[in-house]
Amino acid sequence: MIKEAPSQFVVLGNPGSRRVSLFQEALVRAGFPPATLVAYSDVLAGRGFLAPHLSAGTLVRIESPGKSFEVERGLIALGADAMAENREPGAAIDRKGALSLPHEKGRIWYPRQAYLGFRALCDQFARDLAEAPGARAMNAPGDILTMFDKRLCHARFAAAKIPVPRSLGAVAGWDDLVDKMKTARFRRVFVKLAHGSSASGVVALREAAGKMEAVAPVERIRRGGETILFNSRSIRHYTRLDEIADIINILCREGVHVEEWLPKGLLGGRPFDVRVLTIAGSAAHFVVRVGNSPMTNLHLGNPRGDPLALLQSIGTATWEKAKALCERAAAQFPESLYAGVDLLINARRLAILEINAFGDLLPGVLHGGLDSYGAEIEAVLRGKRTV
Repeated sequence: MIKEAPSQFVVLGNPGSRRVSLFQEALVRAGFPPATLVAYSDVLAGRGFLAPHLSAGTLVRIESPGKSFEVERGLIALGADAMAENREPGAAIDRKGALSLPHEKGRIWYPRQAYLGFRALCDQFARDLAEAPGARAMNAPGDILTMFDKRLCHARFAAAKIPVPRSLGAVAGWDDLVDKMKTARFRRVFVKLAHGSSASGVVALREAAGKMEAVAPVERIRRGGETILFNSRSIRHYTRLDEIADIINILCREGVHVEEWLPKGLLGGRPFDVRVLTIAGSAAHFVVRVGNSPMTNLHLGNPRGDPLALLQSIGTATWEKAKALCERAAAQFPESLYAGVDLLINARRLAILEINAFGDLLPGVLHGGLDSYGAEIEAVLRGKRTV
């Protein structure tokens, strides 16, 4: 419990990041000086460290490391030792090779190894915080890591009896996936990289009339006798079984979470879901995401839906239940001040799809007159829990 205003804020993030800029602006509006920025790129290169900036009263915000290839490459390099020492599944590259990777926009490079690098970084941040009495984090490194693992999140929610899509468990590859779909009598599934974000490596797979179709923001390219996958803002449709199997096998080698593809509710005749931000245990800001495909992520070009139309469509009672469910999901991470919860609403059920430690980038969305970052700062000043 914070009993007085933090003496200083420190942000771990990427310089020039929209997320960092919006948080800095919120600090200034709240009467604080801008946070000290510790750049991921500097930490990964050994030029910068968190520990020297920590003292009693310091509040640390760990931001997303995304949107920087320099940082992605550094995380892959940092994860090289863990891949080798633990014989981790997935494609691997040594540290020297990782630091020499060329920048190919959208290419999916070694996602399992990048996660292991991020895990090593967060473990170090946790040690730094533990060794600095009185320093706190808005979201604990351990919670962030768990929220970055779709399999662990699903298991945690299921254990707490929070409704989630049914999972197929561990899947080794295409043949294993087909067998498990038949056993579970699933006709439609989502295949997701266990450590992916922003729809990276997500495939919606369905069987109809004995044929398989895959829908994904993933581009498959053959080059030099190998398959390369790229994230794409265009939704691709794959109907050739060899291409679908190839994509699934590559993803499975990196580790996947496979779950039943539940039907989303319709708003204005189009499928939708809702990103709900919880702050200090309460559902606050939200965005309705409307899609023309199984993926509703806004960065894929999908529009925001009308929040009033949503509330009129589902009614106040259902919306209150939906918010309470999101709050239950966030409560499974008691060492985090905030989280973005992706919620499915249809005529038959509510279900939690995902939770995101970096799910508070909701520009232009206000709750109680504050944007997401301003509301988080206000929660800190009210003495809400941080760790």
